[in-house]
Amino acid sequence: MGPAVVVVGGGTAGCAVAARLAEAGRAVTLIEAGPDYGPWEQGRWPDDLLDATTLATSHDWGYAGPVADGRTVAFDRARVIGGCSAHNGSTMSIGWSGDDGDLPSTWSTVELAGARQSAAERTRVNAPAESAIQPFQRAFLDACDAIGVRRTDDLLDPDGSAGASLSPVNVVDGIRWNTAIAYLDPVRALPNLHIVDQCIVDRVEIHEARVAGVLGMRDGLPVAFDADLVVLCAGAYGTPMILMRSGIGPAEHLRSLGIPVVVDLPGVGSTLQDQPVLRLEWAATPVLIDALEAYREATGFLPEEQCVAKVRSPRASDAVPYDMHVFPWVEPDAVHGWRCVIPAGLLRPASSGTIRLASRDPEDAPLIDHGYLREDDDVDRLVSMLPWLTDLAAQDPLADFLGEPLVAAPSGDRADVAAWVRANHHHYWHPTGGAAMGPAEDALAVCDDRARVRGVAGLVVADASLLPRAPRATTAFPVTVVGEHVARLILEDA
Repeated sequence: MGPAVVVVGGGTAGCAVAARLAEAGRAVTLIEAGPDYGPWEQGRWPDDLLDATTLATSHDWGYAGPVADGRTVAFDRARVIGGCSAHNGSTMSIGWSGDDGDLPSTWSTVELAGARQSAAERTRVNAPAESAIQPFQRAFLDACDAIGVRRTDDLLDPDGSAGASLSPVNVVDGIRWNTAIAYLDPVRALPNLHIVDQCIVDRVEIHEARVAGVLGMRDGLPVAFDADLVVLCAGAYGTPMILMRSGIGPAEHLRSLGIPVVVDLPGVGSTLQDQPVLRLEWAATPVLIDALEAYREATGFLPEEQCVAKVRSPRASDAVPYDMHVFPWVEPDAVHGWRCVIPAGLLRPASSGTIRLASRDPEDAPLIDHGYLREDDDVDRLVSMLPWLTDLAAQDPLADFLGEPLVAAPSGDRADVAAWVRANHHHYWHPTGGAAMGPAEDALAVCDDRARVRGVAGLVVADASLLPRAPRATTAFPVTVVGEHVARLILEDA
């Protein structure tokens, strides 16, 4: 059966890793901090986790931190089997092959082709029918076409270009087909797979530079799991926290908390990124309200978010096909009935930040600072999108759906507009980095090209923290691909 494996984190990547290793005959224990609702067919999953028409928030970790002007905002992360794949908007995209230079050769677009195909098949990614486009999203596609953004269907093509798309989704009959359903349900009966839920992992046990197991808490009592291989899949926040509590990270920070230093790796908790977003918002007009209700009545299904435009901002490099996602949605509004949001998200920010431990207690929230908009280039690119968004909103029939401005584009000189962006920006819920892979000569590289943590044998990372830069994409699909690929690397190395 091979060495015992503990997978820490049953989220987007962790479910994929655990399932693929178990299928290959490895003895796998999967540890998840939140609840496991069992096979989907048993009917125990909460409705909001399955409902793909809107974002779920019921199983959030409660993390928060600063944005560019010092405001504190929520950094939603899901504490449940399936992780953020059970909470997210279900839109699937992959990024651009031209960014391969950020990654080791073992992670090139060509190398990942099989993992992409497997991830798409397992999560049942599909393209909604044209007839399924709801009125606001249809108007958005028409408005994009009116200003020269052509219609495409290449969000999952790593060689794709700019354009507006009806997004592929991991939605099956209205159900968000999260990775727990997609990967774990087919293998739950395997005798070599053990799923432990409601267990918060404290740290990895390390003896003589090799993993020995995992320590945690469950039902208020300490628990321990022996392991020859530990795969950290706790996400861009959770994985760096576990590494640091295990004595792997910036030595000065660890010593400040009284944590014995096992490996001094300054990159742990560094290189943290998220994609900053600016948003313009309007109250829905009666015309749109009527159209949405008619659509809901006719179909019984009203998705709030469906389309994504890949746009090259006026300040982007000529060498890239796009650097922005514009991903409109509608949401219920107690005052106006519906609110219309048209955001632009900067996919490849130059700015980065850190995550640090607030204490040694595994239940304490970390100190998260993504460093939003620290680099002026990030601000300039967002500022340059405001005229584009304003022009888009003026196109028919979209303009007929947009009523009273609730968040309007500012006027003034460049300094005034930049200050407005800093004071009003949001984020795209796509944290990456914190345990990035890279060459040995990179002082901030935590993992090698096979996702192995430097300095500790038997310790591997498989989640968004492994990515040295944010992908030119939403992260759910790329992170599933990470899980598929790391599982393959582990089996090859065995």
